Amino acid sequence: MSSVPTLWSRRRLLRTAGISGLGLAALAACGTGGDTSGGDGARAPVRVALGWITNVEFAGFWIADDRGYYKQEGLDVDFLPGGPNAPDPTQTLAGHGAEIAIPVGLQAFLSAVNAGNDFVTYGTTYENTPAGLLSLARRPVRTAKDLVGARVLGQQGLQPYIDAAMRLAGVPIEYQFIPVGYEPSPLVDGQGDVYTCFATNQPIILEQQGMVQNRDFFVTTYQQLGLDQYSSIVCSERSWLQANRPTVEKFMRATIRGWQDNAADPSVAAHLAVEKYGADLGLDLAQQTRENQLQIPYTQNELTASHGLFRIDPARLAGPMYRAYTAAGVTPLPDVAKIVDTTVLDNVFQGRATV
Repeated sequence: MSSVPTLWSRRRLLRTAGISGLGLAALAACGTGGDTSGGDGARAPVRVALGWITNVEFAGFWIADDRGYYKQEGLDVDFLPGGPNAPDPTQTLAGHGAEIAIPVGLQAFLSAVNAGNDFVTYGTTYENTPAGLLSLARRPVRTAKDLVGARVLGQQGLQPYIDAAMRLAGVPIEYQFIPVGYEPSPLVDGQGDVYTCFATNQPIILEQQGMVQNRDFFVTTYQQLGLDQYSSIVCSERSWLQANRPTVEKFMRATIRGWQDNAADPSVAAHLAVEKYGADLGLDLAQQTRENQLQIPYTQNELTASHGLFRIDPARLAGPMYRAYTAAGVTPLPDVAKIVDTTVLDNVFQGRATV
């Protein structure tokens, strides 16, 4: 894999709404083909390596766990938190420290595959990445053309993807990149014209300051700029998946039930994140509730409406998503047919759109 940094890598605030403050990079059974079906009546243990801290980003997982959906499926699920000082979930998976990994960016999964890991993905939390650009009414950035001549505030390493958006749009690649931290005050202070963000996070800070989206500030996702991408995919080692397919289907069925519940009432998972799963993180309930409200639309699209949540479309991945990676200079790109398994969710949904 190219050394181009990951576009949809974690860019969260470390002290505001809850985190204090969203890619193009051991059980004996782990990777060895052992069965974790719990045939003796005991629940099958499954370790899940998360791509970020235990906040509301994992709303549906918390609901599934709290409401006993995993237990009903005969599973004993252990969630392993991620964060700024934690290894990428794909590293934990490769080291047999987990059976399931949920990396934030798809590129981390692709990088792990290109590094020689035989990983397979069978679901995605976000159908559209919430990564994008934040701008103010004084100089809105709604298209790649608007980036021409702009002062772009962001974290080092994102330039190839700004370039890619402009290249795909056929506009001159002319802008000034200004490295900044993980909160948007430099944008508000006028140090730049646009700030790289997660649509489910940093804009909340502007809302808390009394600003209104689409009037005082604007959020343009990378997908809207032509850089289509999944985010927070679910993956495992191929050998473990093949040997434990019933366990994986049970995990996904319970997880999807949790996310279906989450769409009905975003406040439930916000309370769980603040009071239970992220109780030691100092999360803010109002922010977590708002973040959950904002993230739900990114988990849904036309495909999920007809075939259920977490669906991956191989043609979309091989088409517009791979074109975006190519424009950003990310190579090689593995054969989609070898890294995506759609049959897991086919078995979970059985032709329906809900479980």
